[in-house]
Amino acid sequence: MPVISPERFATGLTWGEYLAGATEHKERRQEVYEAVTFTAEQRAALERLRPLELKVLVLEEYWCGDAARTGPLLARFAEEAGMEARWFFRDQNLDIMDQYLENGTSRAIPCFVFMDRDLEYLTHWGSRPRAVKEAVRHLLPLPPQGDPARPAAFERFVAALSAAYDQVMPHGVVDELLEYVNGALK
Repeated sequence: MPVISPERFATGLTWGEYLAGATEHKERRQEVYEAVTFTAEQRAALERLRPLELKVLVLEEYWCGDAARTGPLLARFAEEAGMEARWFFRDQNLDIMDQYLENGTSRAIPCFVFMDRDLEYLTHWGSRPRAVKEAVRHLLPLPPQGDPARPAAFERFVAALSAAYDQVMPHGVVDELLEYVNGALK
């Protein structure tokens, strides 16, 4: 059974439409998009995906800092692989999001749902690269809103998160996405 109907998939935004409407993190998204590079091996792997005419549904929100880093990378990944990618706002598409909860409970974004040409589910990825999740695991959970310790804890979290992303962007994330997609195709 398809993840989504062709008609609904077609209502999703293209990368250009999504970026043009960005109300937050627009400059970061554009910078990340323009900075994405691929190794020769990654280019070859992405080229091998082209004949499959895969599709990817992206669940994001403009305010999400993680999405501002990995969403533009996914846009370039999809372009190189000949995938049709469509962006959907998570909060307006909870029926889709709730099929891909992180750890069965969290509506974490971004969430990339990879599908075959007939919109049949292959795999999904999100909300952060494995190495980034691991790098900040010891800093979670953050103190609740209103707790005097939260601002300092949040600052430490953001610093660790940024450092971890700097280590894996873009090639580590591309390798991880390829691992997910190629694993689902076997």
